[in-house]
Amino acid sequence: MDAPSLVRNLRLRQHIAGLKSEWNVPDVPYFRALREGTFAREDFVETQCQFFAAVAHFSRPMAVLASRLPRASQRLPLVENLFDEHGRGALSQGHEHTFRTLLERLGAPAAQVDALISWPEVRAFNLALTGIAAFEDPLTGLAVFGIIEDLFSGISLALGQSIVERGWLDAARVVHYPTHANLDELHAEGFLQQLDAPHAADAASAQVIEQGLALGGHLFLGLYEDLFRARGRRRP
Repeated sequence: MDAPSLVRNLRLRQHIAGLKSEWNVPDVPYFRALREGTFAREDFVETQCQFFAAVAHFSRPMAVLASRLPRASQRLPLVENLFDEHGRGALSQGHEHTFRTLLERLGAPAAQVDALISWPEVRAFNLALTGIAAFEDPLTGLAVFGIIEDLFSGISLALGQSIVERGWLDAARVVHYPTHANLDELHAEGFLQQLDAPHAADAASAQVIEQGLALGGHLFLGLYEDLFRARGRRRP
């Protein structure tokens, strides 16, 4: 696999734009209900507590994928991403910590989050990412993680705005999501730039990449659909 390309592959970027248009993320039931005000606050918080397990796990398969890339120039964008995930050395600014803070402000203290058992929907997502990172073609892994980061940038912006619009928190108290709305655009580029050259190089690689993008969207948006269907599931 070559070093990351400095020139965007317009065909690849157009393909990604086409996928996102087809997926129509704002119309996914989770986001539509939140935007329309039909998502009960307690159900939203419960699903966000479950999503925390995905947040906490995400950097681990990414580290596995980084270890499989043969060149330092390929690993570096993922290492930078991992460094950001861990607050660039200040764990109080790490993504796990900021998401815990958001959950606490929404009414779910750390003890409650720690006591949760992950739903099968979340476990399936985490296990899928681990398997992809460890065993699939690295191009597939880069595509899966890249499209998830790309999607999460826009999703983070929408979730942060909806929390404020619903009156659940003042804008100044919404943490985690505003950071990801900007940072994940950069993180997505760290993956996608590594796909530009191989996607343009040959049809076989392009097919692997495009299948990986479709898989990443299926997994990530499917997680939100699964969480929405399972909302209201209470522990005894």
